[in-house]
Amino acid sequence: MAQSPEIATPTAETNNMPLEQPNSIDEAIALVVSGPSDAHAGILKTLSAQQLLAYTSDGLDPLTILNPVNHSLAYLYFITARCLEANSTNGMHLFELLNHFIQVFDPTPIQFAPARFALVGKALIHLTTVLNKAKCWLNVFDNSYIFCNNKPLLALQSFKVAIERSSTGSVLTALHPRFLQACISAKAYRFPLDLLNRDIDAIDTTRHELDIQCFLEYYYYGAIVYIANKQYRRALEFLLIAISAPTVKAVSMIQLLAYRKFILVSFIVEGKIGPLPKYTSAGIEKVSSYWSPHHISLVKAFQSTDLDLFQDIASKHSAYFESFQELGLLKQCFQSLRRKKIREMTKVYITVSLEDMANKMGPMCAKELEMILLDMICQNQLSASISVTDQQVKMVHFTDEEQVTQPNLEQQILTIARLNERIAIMNRLEGLNRDFQAKYLTLSSNGGQLASTSYEDDFDIPLDEDENKI
Repeated sequence: MAQSPEIATPTAETNNMPLEQPNSIDEAIALVVSGPSDAHAGILKTLSAQQLLAYTSDGLDPLTILNPVNHSLAYLYFITARCLEANSTNGMHLFELLNHFIQVFDPTPIQFAPARFALVGKALIHLTTVLNKAKCWLNVFDNSYIFCNNKPLLALQSFKVAIERSSTGSVLTALHPRFLQACISAKAYRFPLDLLNRDIDAIDTTRHELDIQCFLEYYYYGAIVYIANKQYRRALEFLLIAISAPTVKAVSMIQLLAYRKFILVSFIVEGKIGPLPKYTSAGIEKVSSYWSPHHISLVKAFQSTDLDLFQDIASKHSAYFESFQELGLLKQCFQSLRRKKIREMTKVYITVSLEDMANKMGPMCAKELEMILLDMICQNQLSASISVTDQQVKMVHFTDEEQVTQPNLEQQILTIARLNERIAIMNRLEGLNRDFQAKYLTLSSNGGQLASTSYEDDFDIPLDEDENKI
């Protein structure tokens, strides 16, 4: 279990007084090689992009002079600068250098430049994009590359190692959301699960280049990964954290997209739309609902258990839902709505023939209904049995719902005890209100598709905007 972090102290990057810029790259390299890491952090920060791409007066590449282990911080500055300007000619060579650096760098001096280390993710993405366009990838590292037809190619293993070596598993970094985004682009949905299943206990902005955008993206992209793996309950937890994250004057576009996914996943997990956490900003649900009219129409159809209306809405606006890659979720929601209708029929019938029940369900054959009933019984979603009469008529018998197996009480007690311990730790953290922290930690108590919208512009919707002016 992660320990409560101490109040962060200023890093060397912020402590250093502005230093005079070296006159040449030779002078900069000499200072770096001769001084300790905390001393040359300020020197490296003064170097311009042009200097970081330059060679020495002898025509030597600084990467051949610096040691990635002994001069990790300096090597980080030069390798990221070069990788971000890579082309198809030097891209493979630079990737090999960057991959090696990720495997061997010293984490201690890297702490002095969290913003610079965050560029490792951008460098990996740029390299894979360049090399994918040039079709010059070589399978030189086992499990280092993930291939996808006509999609960005990414060294996901290198990405994951960079995250694991720069922090503990319970601390969020700026690389986390970029890694998840890359896995989704490569359709490698199972690859990040081991990382996602480690609950985030701490957010340290002094050691990692983090902001609310990183936080929201991590939980939104994480939810997409869980959805792709059909782990809907875990996805719902991640979506709720993204939606309920504290906001001041605006609803992030990510929160709006998370709210739409929340509606669909709630149908699948709960069979209804539950209330948002009490600490959620008041305007989020109002604004999100206004900008999600088709999703709200689905809510009304689901609440009324109207199978025909649900299908009509999904069919009429299929292009809209497809643009957000939600057609698969809609199919799962429709199956959930069918099960909801079946459960409602238990309040009307004690015994009913399978054929009659199928007719009341709409366009469904008895065999398909039987398979759904058997699955619901196996999943403890329904207390019923199926028998065959002398006339070979299949009958469905419903029993008291209270007989359905309930979660083990002992396990619930252990879960609550573990949750209380984590809340005690989180209460000592700073930066978020206590109600949100408590909900944030409930992820671990339960065991723990990418929208087409780009978030680079961080499009936000004002909370107090007059709807008539929208």
